[in-house]
Amino acid sequence: MASWETWSTEGRRAVLAKTPIVVLMGGRSDERDVSLTSGGAALASLKDLSGPSYDVAPPVFEIEIDREGRWCLDGAALAPQRAIEALPEEAIYWLALHGGEGEDGRVQAFLELAGRRHTGAGTAASSLCMDKHHSRLVAADAGVAVATGLHLTRGQFLRDTTSAEARLRALGPGTHFVKHSSAGSSFGVHRCQTSDEMVAAARSIAASGGNILVEAEVRGLEVTAGVIGDGAEAGALPIVEIEPVGEAFFDHEQKYSASGGALEACPPVQLPGPVQSRIQERAKAAWEAFGGTGYARIDFMVPSSGGKPGARRFDADVEPVMLEANTLPGFTPRSLLPLSAKADGVGFRELCLELASRAIG
Repeated sequence: MASWETWSTEGRRAVLAKTPIVVLMGGRSDERDVSLTSGGAALASLKDLSGPSYDVAPPVFEIEIDREGRWCLDGAALAPQRAIEALPEEAIYWLALHGGEGEDGRVQAFLELAGRRHTGAGTAASSLCMDKHHSRLVAADAGVAVATGLHLTRGQFLRDTTSAEARLRALGPGTHFVKHSSAGSSFGVHRCQTSDEMVAAARSIAASGGNILVEAEVRGLEVTAGVIGDGAEAGALPIVEIEPVGEAFFDHEQKYSASGGALEACPPVQLPGPVQSRIQERAKAAWEAFGGTGYARIDFMVPSSGGKPGARRFDADVEPVMLEANTLPGFTPRSLLPLSAKADGVGFRELCLELASRAIG
């Protein structure tokens, strides 16, 4: 049993066994397919009674949000209010949504206003963490390192494109990442090595309706730190090391490819123990600053010398640089939060029950 587990205490098991769980998946974002995979895995796991937690068998329901925003329950496509009225009022909504209204606080706000409980962070923290620019500012104010960068709203870029492009070019030489400031799963991320590439990426993001975040590349090892719980009291999971294949960065293909993609190690094989602890501390500091509750996965780059896997060298006092916070991380076969929990001795179904347990209050 991991130190952060709550679901397996006797009283909590009894409550979980009779509390309906509604797995909510799909949606209208670019991450719809990933959400369906996460939701399907969580649904199958919660219904699986063959493992050690078989005695906790809550009623489980499924809702898929279709591309028109309707909530599909038992073959009927309903308005969201109608859908929740058809389900037990005491149900917990297990959110397997990624991106868009599922992760930016809108679904959370709807459920909370309706008096329904849900897994994961609340409305305010969800909205904050979905915006990479604003969450960077909050993290930096809490003492967590972030990359040097530049932020341009879509309005700024379109009102005075010449001035905006001049600010991009003034960043100078070197590799930069130009990002849609509120997209997930590496959608809208461009790795740019020239100012012309940065300008083209910014134009593309503005045309798609997004604000623009530019960050200088941090050379080193990408890692992710899972947290389970509320703020500074959250439990920190084992760190996952991420090594993209070839010269690519950790983009959508590297994350979800079934036949290749990034190499992921948990427990870590390269990071010294004190550096791992520092990453966990910074993740918890950021999570507290965000007002985070429930769980999250917070991504960092750890600066290093030596660029090859297994040959990296880390300074003893190295500071991890936060990239972003994911308040509804994936639950696919390639997802990193379940991998990290497994390294901490917690299986997939037990992790799903833990998140439901924390939504009970």
